[in-house]
This record gives sequence, C-alpha cells and structure tokens, in this order.
Amino acid sequence: MRNPIQRETRTSERTPLRQSESNGGSVAESGPFRLARVLFGAVLAFMATDNFRNLEERIQYAESKHAPVPSLSVPAISGGLLFGSVGIVLWRMPVASAAAVAVFFGSVTPLLHDFWNVDDPEEKQQELIEFSKNAALLGAALAFLQLGRSQGPGE
Repeated sequence: MRNPIQRETRTSERTPLRQSESNGGSVAESGPFRLARVLFGAVLAFMATDNFRNLEERIQYAESKHAPVPSLSVPAISGGLLFGSVGIVLWRMPVASAAAVAVFFGSVTPLLHDFWNVDDPEEKQQELIEFSKNAALLGAALAFLQLGRSQGPGE
C-alpha cells in the first residue's frame, strides 16, 4: 500500500513529500500547513488551559470514570496536551509534540467517553459526540506525527 505522505518522482522512486507542489518550498512552511498548525494547536491549547482552569472538576470527572490516579494523571496529561499544542503551532519537535497530542486523545477518549457503557440516551449521545470529536483530533495528530517523521532534522 502506498504511503500517502510519499509521491512518485519521474524516475518512479518514492521520496518523502518535503516540498510544496506549488512553490517548491517546504511543506512545513507552506501557508495552508501553517494555518492548519495554528488552528489545530490553538484549539488544543484552549482545551489544555481549560482543563487547568477547571482542574478540580476534571479530576472529579476522571474519578467518576475510574481513571488511574486522577489527581496526578489529569494535570500530567493536560500538560502533555499543552506541550504538544505549542510544539505543533511552532513546528518545534514535531514528532514529540504530535505524539504528546496523540497520547492524550488515545488515552482519554476511550476511558472518559465510553458511550457504550452509558444507559441514559441523552448522556450516551453526548459521550458519543465527545468520543467522535476526539477520534477525529487523534487522526489529525497522527497525520502531523507522520509528517514530522517524514521530515529530516532541520527541515
């Protein structure tokens, strides 16, 4: 199966997508990619800071879902999300930044938004919405992770 981050060259060799097709510059420095990073990172930074502003409430919710050591895990995972969001916006340490975001959504989503365990129809619907939103954000984080991996150091 063809890697979507690669493209065919004239010699039929596969090379990582490192340049924008339109201007020959780095994909990471292209206007649309910069905008994508800012939009994605800003939403994640808002989520992380909101977690910190409402920390006691988030810890209580995590306790109700039987999360491991919520008084430590909630601030730690929120800090990872904040680190990742800033790193993606600035495109600094992109692999570590995107991985931190992916870890956040990969761990939080099935644990805290377990719609399959909810009986109340309205609550179940809300958890399904949150689960779906987080799954989409996880997918975006994985795409950023792959792009970061495809670029060499300093690119």
